[in-house]
Amino acid sequence: MQTIRRLASLEPKCALAIGGLDPITGAGLYSDVKTFSVMKVLPLALATCLVIENSSGVKGVVPLAHELVRLQLKEILEDCHPKAIKIGMVYSGDVVELLAEELPREPPVVLDPILKSWDGKDLITAEGLKSLIELLIPRSTVVTPNALEASTLSGVDVRDVDSAKEAARRIADLGAKCVVVKGGHATSQKAVDVLFYQGEFLVVEKERLFEEPFHGLGCIFAASFAALLAHGVEVPEAFVQASHFVAHAMRGSYRLRGRARIANPLELYYKSLDVVRVIDVMYRALELIESMKGLEELAPEVGANLVMCVRNPESLEDVCGIEGRLRPVRGFLRAQGQIKFGGSRHLGNMLLEVNRRWPSIRACMNIKYSENLLRALRELGFRTTSFDRTKEPLEVKLKEGMSLKWGAREAMKGLTEEPDAIYDLGDWGKEPMIRIFGRDALDVAKKVELIVSKLKELDRSQEASRG
Repeated sequence: MQTIRRLASLEPKCALAIGGLDPITGAGLYSDVKTFSVMKVLPLALATCLVIENSSGVKGVVPLAHELVRLQLKEILEDCHPKAIKIGMVYSGDVVELLAEELPREPPVVLDPILKSWDGKDLITAEGLKSLIELLIPRSTVVTPNALEASTLSGVDVRDVDSAKEAARRIADLGAKCVVVKGGHATSQKAVDVLFYQGEFLVVEKERLFEEPFHGLGCIFAASFAALLAHGVEVPEAFVQASHFVAHAMRGSYRLRGRARIANPLELYYKSLDVVRVIDVMYRALELIESMKGLEELAPEVGANLVMCVRNPESLEDVCGIEGRLRPVRGFLRAQGQIKFGGSRHLGNMLLEVNRRWPSIRACMNIKYSENLLRALRELGFRTTSFDRTKEPLEVKLKEGMSLKWGAREAMKGLTEEPDAIYDLGDWGKEPMIRIFGRDALDVAKKVELIVSKLKELDRSQEASRG
């Protein structure tokens, strides 16, 4: 959510992307254009070649004639002065020489030295590599090789942070103002990006979300870095933000039929659209809840809340809830505050944990616990599971916000299907509680409506049996 807010405050700038054309749009120019667009940069695009590839690998490269590349660049520069330039796949030496001679000197240049594809195919000629080292690296503001590319350019076998730092230092000696060695191809358990800038190192660590090969991550990193420089962001901050942007692209990645996952720079755009949907669904769900007669009897002593998260949530900022919770007022539940993101801590934490296991579960509401309510859930065919709060480890109790995360993990152990409800019988100072889960807030509200109706039916049945 922080990234979305940051981008919302920026004014559009123009930047130039240079690279190859990928038919599945997972890498190269098409990926650069998507990345620029999400980051409020108006894209200019110069094609150097056509890469015959898909998510199964590269089948071949068709370079564009030198004159075609020159004419594209001429038309672009006649029409616009880019605020930054991102150079990706160049392939041939004559294209490198053209770029070194004719690109404007003022804008910052981010060079992504693409040497091989993820499946090991050569994406630059021997002459192209020689020219890239001699002509483009010295012209670059930032050079962004992955571990394998850094090994080739520096002669250092990059396997960990220390070797990445040495490789970055040696590449900087070739003339680049600063160097980023990306850690996605290294052998460590975490992906570690290393920046060498003005004689100092800055390191960003990220969790490895997937073990499969990725298509397009390097392009997205370099393009987002260039976009940030176009907006006037300083190099160290642009490095950190670009690393985080790539993490979003990984979370939103997808598969076609091939082996490689395709990184998705549009994930933040999808997420920003989802913010609008979440707020809309929350208001509709709240309208239903506040109209529900009898629901006030299901309110816990601490109050009820309704929460819903955006797609691929990362923190409580991505969870929308009700400030002040829902409390009984004249026979109905009423919201005591506004609907807002970050509006629920405890229930939000539990939702994040459940969503991590089952991304289709996006919403939750808490109601009080009773044997009758548990019976109503089972008669409705809802899948229920529970955890024992008396077994909560002391280190979990002492850490703010961890109790319900732990409880969710305990309740989901061994489950093969999504739960409709997670309950616990409480502990010293902890009220027993049932949490209802669903696809979105309206789905949860409708489940609660069914529970209220079933509970009334059970009450009538019990009264009849007593009579």
